[in-house]
Amino acid sequence: MVNGLNNGAPRIGLALGSGAAKGFAHIGVLRALQEMGIYPHVIAGTSMGAFVGAAYSAGHLDRLEEWARLLDNWKVLSLLDINWTLSGGVIGGIKPFRAFFEEVEYKQIEDLPVPFTAIATDLHSGQEIWLQQGNLQEAVSASCSIPGLLSAKDLSGRWLVDGAVSNPVPVDVCRAMGATTVIAIDVTEDAAPLLDREHGEVRSVISAASQVADTPLLEAESEEMEQLESGSNDQERRFGEGLSRLVEQGREQLNHLRGSRETKASPPGMFDTMRRAMEILERRHKRTRMMGAPPDVLIRPKVGAIGGNEYARAGEAIELGEKEVVRLRSWIEDTLRQDAE
Repeated sequence: MVNGLNNGAPRIGLALGSGAAKGFAHIGVLRALQEMGIYPHVIAGTSMGAFVGAAYSAGHLDRLEEWARLLDNWKVLSLLDINWTLSGGVIGGIKPFRAFFEEVEYKQIEDLPVPFTAIATDLHSGQEIWLQQGNLQEAVSASCSIPGLLSAKDLSGRWLVDGAVSNPVPVDVCRAMGATTVIAIDVTEDAAPLLDREHGEVRSVISAASQVADTPLLEAESEEMEQLESGSNDQERRFGEGLSRLVEQGREQLNHLRGSRETKASPPGMFDTMRRAMEILERRHKRTRMMGAPPDVLIRPKVGAIGGNEYARAGEAIELGEKEVVRLRSWIEDTLRQDAE
């Protein structure tokens, strides 16, 4: 067993990231780590990572998995406590957590067998809040309060929203809790498809184009044009013109593929727009945070095909999480072995 404190074994921390429905992959990751004999000493979770992390810390991972696998569209709808006043959010965000935590015997965070921290964000100051004491259900609910969708939670005089706004994958929190080796699970880097599955070839081209647009390629084009204006030589001018043509050809091919489809992609709805905007902000913020505080092991389940609102696909997400740990098993074991030496 890897988790012992004796014989120089590392003190393991699990950092469970945000991801809405994609976050059910955390269950599969934790299940596979258990099968490897890896048990954490501390857990920090953000948003859905806080939900799964709390269930694990309380010893209710099996029940959460059973509950998640039974979710279908009708059950998801039955768990939505619509906030008809629209004050703070479209959904109250109490009912789904009450349905699970009412059967958990540990009501306070500080009573959990495995030390646990839920990450939330102060809506007014923007401060990152570590919830390590107090009511477990309320802490998880606050950590999962997606701005605009779920109502902010009033805890100890603060209005709290989703922890993903301030710390999407709380690696540094695990280290502050005493972890010497941190295993981080990130479910948002594998970006969700932009179009539905019926447009597979178009989706792949658009995804590739978006990746190119986010790289230094267009920055290089801009730099070349600046050099042209300052009187650069002919070779630099030809390079800049060639690069411009290449980018323009890519755009034309993309527009042609889009226009050749009889069925056009429908515009995103309100919930989808909010979720995707949050995902973009989270990914950029997360990369910056993880550069300054990298984990020892980073697990990224391939859940990009699962939409953030597709909670009825929890079973698929769980299996993908488990599959990714199996794929990385040798590397994970080698890393923990080195940390123990």
